Amino acid sequence: MVSEQIFECQKIEEVLGWRVFGLKEKDKAKVVSTTSRTRDSREIVQEKSGKLIYLLKNTPELSIDEAKLLRNTLEYYRNNSTNSKENSQNSVLETYCKKTHINLDKDQKKYLQKMIENITKPAGILTNLLEDKELEEIAVIGLGKSKPVYVFDSIFGWLPTNLYFSDSSEIKTIVNAMAGTIGRRLTLQNPRLNAVLSDGSRLNACIEPASVSGPSLTIRKFREQPFTPTDLVDIGSVSIGQLAFLWMAIQADCSLLVCGNTGSGKTTLLNSLLNFVPANERIILVEETPEINVPHKHFVKLANADSIDLGMQELITNTLRMRPDRVIVGEIRDQKEQKAFMDSLLAGQGKGCYGTFHAQSAKEAISRMKNLGALEIDLASLDLIITQKRWSNYSKKTSSEERKLIEICEIYENNNQTNARKLFEYNFEKRIFESKNESKKILEKILRSFNFKKKEFKKELESRKKILKSMRGKTQEEFFNGIQKQ
Repeated sequence: MVSEQIFECQKIEEVLGWRVFGLKEKDKAKVVSTTSRTRDSREIVQEKSGKLIYLLKNTPELSIDEAKLLRNTLEYYRNNSTNSKENSQNSVLETYCKKTHINLDKDQKKYLQKMIENITKPAGILTNLLEDKELEEIAVIGLGKSKPVYVFDSIFGWLPTNLYFSDSSEIKTIVNAMAGTIGRRLTLQNPRLNAVLSDGSRLNACIEPASVSGPSLTIRKFREQPFTPTDLVDIGSVSIGQLAFLWMAIQADCSLLVCGNTGSGKTTLLNSLLNFVPANERIILVEETPEINVPHKHFVKLANADSIDLGMQELITNTLRMRPDRVIVGEIRDQKEQKAFMDSLLAGQGKGCYGTFHAQSAKEAISRMKNLGALEIDLASLDLIITQKRWSNYSKKTSSEERKLIEICEIYENNNQTNARKLFEYNFEKRIFESKNESKKILEKILRSFNFKKKEFKKELESRKKILKSMRGKTQEEFFNGIQKQ
């Protein structure tokens, strides 16, 4: 019996190049998540062993006969004109079954038809995963059941799925179909591919000899509706008080650096804060991979081109000649980019420079910037360093991801030393956001910009907290337009 099951699994793998396997009810402890938006296609289950697994509900485990029928129907569809009504995605299964005298029951017809509709899309069998709005990342790590496709869920972090690939050619087909619209292909001569898809998602793929553990595919998904600042409040990432302060600081032309560890949400946070930049300003964005989407109408996006040695440093330097109001750098990673960012900052570029950087605190960011060649006196020209942190939270055999804005620091110079003064801090023990020290440098900028006295500043801060609370639940467009009217 066991040998028959193994044989059947192997045949399905050979026929399709992938396989979805079922999870027996006796192995399930409980269903952890079935969201209203995606309940028809996903289910996160905790096994009795304590492990979490992401199940594709719309893609059942197929028999050998069903797998062969699926493959033959797909071949029939691809070999015939899709202009013909009878060979459309919606009717090709019925057409093929009539021609080959195959009878299906109602349920079979329903799920096989749905699978055909998905697989004929560029992402193939990964389509349902791409359409799940709760997922941030999709990763193929090799071949075989021991290397399932992984997904990164916004709440539960990395999860294995009940889908795996068994043939590297199937992965290459999906990669080339997804990247085909931008004219790139994955081949033995070109075993590594980076691409930005039409919806903004980032795709990275590697095959041998670049990937020695088997074919690798990573898709970082693009969020259709960018987070507004108040969306970040709703998910517990920031506080209203922090946002009210940052709103005034940005309007007062403060430059800032968003720091954090990998996957902490640095770009998401920066993207949301740009809603506070006045709508009539000219924005120049410089990114290696386009990720930032400003709601403003007057903006220019610059991206590096490795093929002609046009890197981030050259692009950042070029912004000096473009008369920007704000310069936004996607990520500062090396000495050249750090120097270009500091040059832009020191040149008094418009009303502020913004960037992201890998560091886990303002103190660490200052140290790392120095190691990359930044001078003490130059670092003092930066106004704010804000730190976003991601960490794992374990509770009762399950784990989840936490992302918080853990500190907002103003940068100042004292005795020729660059220092960071904490204005806001996340209290890990009490699990609350707290105000720490009173601002000096940023407060002075705000008072000067708004022609306020200190008492008026505090009153305005409270007023802005109320405005932000009233704007919870708004779309980005609604939020941006509402902010501009204040």
